[in-house]
Amino acid sequence: YAANNKIWIELGGLFRVYTVRVWNIRSVSKPNFTGTKIYVDDTLIGTASAAYGFYDFSLPEQTVVYGSKVTLHQPRISYMFLLEVQVWGNGPYNSEDKFN
Repeated sequence: YAANNKIWIELGGLFRVYTVRVWNIRSVSKPNFTGTKIYVDDTLIGTASAAYGFYDFSLPEQTVVYGSKVTLHQPRISYMFLLEVQVWGNGPYNSEDKFN
């Protein structure tokens, strides 16, 4: 029980990520996810602003983010209880094949 808890998902290649969806636990522990930051590699794509059951961190069409890892980082002293995390995008790409 400490600050800076992280959960990460290795994507197995370089992907263009469009959306990260998170289903929060369905109990009194929902507020534990508030403040969690969502990263694709080192790019912050969203922060959980309140205690919801579902979060949809969708990027605008003109925003292009490539990465090989998605990280959920809770900087507060709090556990993270999650039901499911989905990463939506396309790829894999070679590092030379990125499109903007």
